[in-house]
Order: sequence, then structure tokens, then C-alpha cells
Amino acid sequence: MDSKKLQLKPKHAWRVGISAGIVTAILVALKYALRPPTRRRVPDAISAPVFSTKVRHTSLGQVVYHESGSGRPLVFVHNVGFGASSYEWSKVYPEFASRHRVIALDLLGFGESERPALRLTAADCVRTLADFLRSFEWEQPPVLVASGWSAGLCVYLATQHPELVSRLVLHMPNGTGEIGGHTLSFFSRWLYRIPLLARFLYRNHLSTKSSVANWLRKAVFTDPSAVTEEMIDVISTCAQQPAAEHATLAWLSGSLSFDLDARLRMLLRPMALLWSEIRSPEPEGSALQVQRLVPACPLTMIAHGGIMAALEAPEAVVAALDEQLRADLRVLKAS
Repeated sequence: MDSKKLQLKPKHAWRVGISAGIVTAILVALKYALRPPTRRRVPDAISAPVFSTKVRHTSLGQVVYHESGSGRPLVFVHNVGFGASSYEWSKVYPEFASRHRVIALDLLGFGESERPALRLTAADCVRTLADFLRSFEWEQPPVLVASGWSAGLCVYLATQHPELVSRLVLHMPNGTGEIGGHTLSFFSRWLYRIPLLARFLYRNHLSTKSSVANWLRKAVFTDPSAVTEEMIDVISTCAQQPAAEHATLAWLSGSLSFDLDARLRMLLRPMALLWSEIRSPEPEGSALQVQRLVPACPLTMIAHGGIMAALEAPEAVVAALDEQLRADLRVLKAS
């Protein structure tokens, strides 16, 4: 073969060089964009000062929780979302430690708990929550207090393991993982199932401090001025922990979804419902739909606060929760 034919013309050589340079630049950018984030110390504000931080082992990893008080056990379970953790309930649960054994956990994959490199499903989360509850020696099963998707998860748990639950007090339960109007299209859910692209978007956009602040102010809180620097700091720090993307991407891709209506119809444990009067024409509509599936389910409307009412309007949530818990005690005494 003539060696002259193997030589590239100058303009072709220029194009090849430019193309190789672009590919190299992209690969270098991806290398740095996808490298594991540096571990940052989670702010002390993630839990109340008088609560001790402990660890329990489950079949899929370690779960971190905060505990204080004595008496009838209350277990607080946070919603899912960017930087989700037990911090969501940190302005509420200390109010009950004087008369209850209070436990607030970080779900597997969130907060300070272990973050396995798995695409978690709702069934996985039920299993680890059951493992966590089963690891305690209870005089009586705990009351579970939960919000959003995790409230739905507690319904799921109670239908599979009713012996682990005495009662449910749930704030705006759902089974889709929708939070703060963050309803994703089929295309978006598909997009978040592409590992490299999803990790790139999460680490370089979704989990940044500015993105978390914007999400809280525009999609989660009804009053943007109620979002504090402490909230932004704790939530963004949790969102940026190494491997934090796995559980959040499972939420974004729809892997955590399940049929809540079917589970509500199977529920045998008593349930009370809390609902925020958020921006919608008929905020009670969704609450009444849930009530129709669970006979004798009491409903308390919370005048202020949205999806994260426990952070936005903790006093109102404490009052509503206290009302439901005291009503439950009166029923128990009467029986």
C-alpha cells in the first residue's frame, strides 16, 4: 500500500486533532464531575441537643437515630427528597420527650445513615424500617409519626408487619414520592435512570446549596421567608454527602413508588391524619380521599405550613400532633 495514501491531508488532521481534544476535554470534565464528593461534617443542628445519637444495624446497612425520653414510644420518620433526614422533625419531636420515649431516625440512604450504592425500592425501605423497629425491645409497639412518602411507607409497613406498630399519625401521606410540586414526567424519570448522567446532574446541579435553597423556597415552603440559613446548610450538607445520590435518584426515577390506596384498604392499625392547608383550591380534597379509604380516621388541618410543615410551622404541628396523641390516650383509657 502506498504510504502517501496513509498521510492525512492538513485539513483532515486539523479536524481529527480538534475532535480528539474535545473528547479528551469531555472525559476529563466527567472524571472530575463524577468523582466522589468530599465528606462534609453534618451540622450539629440536624438533631436536638439533649438527644443522643446512636446506630442500629439492618439487613441493608446501618441506620443512625436520635433518642431521648421515656414512656410510650414515638418514632418520627422523615419524608424523602433532596438532603432528607430526621432534621425535618427536629423542631417538633423534642416537645414530646418529657412524656414519651422519642426516636427520630435517618432512613437508609439519607442523612447520616449508611448510603448503599443500590437503586432502592419501597419494599427495600419497608424491610430496613422493619429491621430497625424489630431491633428494639418495646413494652408496647411504637406510634409512628411520618410525613409524605414516608407516611405512605409506614402504612405499607403496618400492612406487612402490624405487630411492629400500635398507631400511625401521618402528615399528607403519598406513595409516589411527590414533594413540593416536584412531579416528574415520564421522560424525566427515564433520564434519572441513566447512571452517569443522573449522577452528573445530581452532584453538579440538584444537590448544590443554591439549588436546595431555591427548591425549598419555591416548591416546598408556602412562605419562602421562613426558609433559614440553618435549614439550607443542614439539608444541602446531607444532600452532598458521599453516595447520597443513590436514594435520591431512586426517588426521582420513581423506584420508590407504590400503590398507597391498595395499602390503605388493607390497614388494620388505627391511623390519624394531619393535613396542611397549602396552596390549592380545596386542600381538604386529598385528605378526604384518604379518609374514605380508612374508616374512623380523624383529620386535623394545619393552618400554616406546607409539605415540610414540621420545619415551616413546628408550633402548629406540635399542637396538632399533641391533640391526636392525647385523643388516643383517652380512647385507650376508655377501653
